[in-house]
Amino acid sequence: MKSNHIKEILALHFDPAHGTPYWLERQEALGFDVAAEICCREDFQRLGIMEVEELRRRPLTDFIPERFHAELSTLLLSETGGTTGEPCRRVFSPAEFNRAFVLPWLDAVHKHGFPRNGTWLFVGPGGPHIIDRSARAMARAVGSLEPFTVDCDVRWIKRQAPGSLGFKLYLEHVLSQAMNVINHQQIDTLFTTPPLLTELGRRMNKDQRQRICGIHTGGMALSVGSRPALQQRFPQAVILPGYGNSLFGVSFPLFTGDGGEDVFVPRDDSLWLQLAPLPATSQARQDLCRLVPPGQRGRIILHRLDPTFLIINLPERDTAIARERGDGGQGLTDIAPLAFATPTDRQGVY
Repeated sequence: MKSNHIKEILALHFDPAHGTPYWLERQEALGFDVAAEICCREDFQRLGIMEVEELRRRPLTDFIPERFHAELSTLLLSETGGTTGEPCRRVFSPAEFNRAFVLPWLDAVHKHGFPRNGTWLFVGPGGPHIIDRSARAMARAVGSLEPFTVDCDVRWIKRQAPGSLGFKLYLEHVLSQAMNVINHQQIDTLFTTPPLLTELGRRMNKDQRQRICGIHTGGMALSVGSRPALQQRFPQAVILPGYGNSLFGVSFPLFTGDGGEDVFVPRDDSLWLQLAPLPATSQARQDLCRLVPPGQRGRIILHRLDPTFLIINLPERDTAIARERGDGGQGLTDIAPLAFATPTDRQGVY
């Protein structure tokens, strides 16, 4: 994240006449000129925590610079799945959406040899969740027809206790629709979550599994332990996991660690996924001043600086282990939910 980009975005959001209502309020409370005094990402801690409840409950336009309010019809709306509570919302311009989702995808496709020109099936959330739009854009970016899709209402299934009749019935409803597509179309590329992928693998016959040459997983982390079984079940497939969400986009593995784990490295000047020390409880103050050293687990703090939307110091529901990169930067591996931020009964299948 370059200092000139930081200065440019802060100047836009903290413009006294045409800036962002939420951030101008924060500046008044902080008592200093943010655009003038924040020069690099190490300065972000001066702004304090961005409370997730603000993103859940305030009008969306409070987070969009006034200069873009006449262009709302050109923006793309995105909502989170609501795993940790009520959903959060943000917007992307078409260019920001491309940088957040499509360009990282194409970079990963090239690096990992993910197949092009396939016939896709996407099993995941539609509606307000931008992952559906990203699935369509990703498929088209590699020369494919947009995916066959099965909608998954992730907010509903999170309300069902794991193992309950409601959970089983809804899972059966989703999987039967997916198998209808697989049985009648020549599907060779899958995009879904690890739990749904596992269930599909159990239902598909050998020929259907052999046909799959590309699998992209998202929505939930793909663990090191689950990959061998999936690779055995889909022996011809390039399995490419992504780590992302509706607020910042997606990142992909840059390399594989010594333990066979995927190491995710955002390659986007607008994005910084900081690994900060783990708080002891949900009430403990989150340390924003330090990075965890390589090999230790930390909480992911989200910073995304776009012209239409600014996120700084937003604590994520996820944790990760820091991995040192060859260029001195930091990668993320073994991504897992923060226990007190993600109730186990709301994990669902996404």
